[in-house]
Amino acid sequence: MNKRYALAIAAAAALTLGACSNGGDDAAATTETSATTSTSSATSSATTSATTTTTAEAATMQGEGDIQLENGTVRAKTDPETMMTGIFGVLHNTTDKDITVTGFTTSLGGARYELHETVDGVMREVEGGFVIPANGTFELKPGAEHMMIMDYAPEIPAGETVDITLETSDGEEIEIPGVAVRTMIPGFEDYGEDGQMMGHSMTQSTAGEAGHEGH
Repeated sequence: MNKRYALAIAAAAALTLGACSNGGDDAAATTETSATTSTSSATSSATTSATTTTTAEAATMQGEGDIQLENGTVRAKTDPETMMTGIFGVLHNTTDKDITVTGFTTSLGGARYELHETVDGVMREVEGGFVIPANGTFELKPGAEHMMIMDYAPEIPAGETVDITLETSDGEEIEIPGVAVRTMIPGFEDYGEDGQMMGHSMTQSTAGEAGHEGH
């Protein structure tokens, strides 16, 4: 009788130990799964964040050719008596050789297109074009080098886009589509009603004041 009782106790103890052992394995497996899930989530979040940043950066660049335009802007104009406006942004040379931009056209059609610089407040056409260094940049901004749309009376309203085609000294044409038209504050140059280049004084003449809206 005592022998049977001892065997029963031993069997119960063995079952209890087995149950404890399985519970420990299950807990360890749960912990490992949780850690793996946490690591995967962190990796996924980091990847998503990096992708979002890259997408945001890419959104500021326009064009897929040898030259791309960052933060491109065509200054809006609404006054038909203002016959000109400017194009600004940062040109990026994606190649390992210098590229000279000698001219450009746009989807606006009939107009006069010129590359300009501003020296001592006076705007003038650039001779020889803009040289964008290999793997470098060239900034277009008011009061400095920029691209001009001239002899163009129709409205160019903010919110629209303009396609630009750059012309290079090698005879290449580089497309930069969808450049945004935006309202900008007056630049540093004044223009007369006939589109002639004038000095930079804001009070130089009433005609000069009117010309500020277009550039």
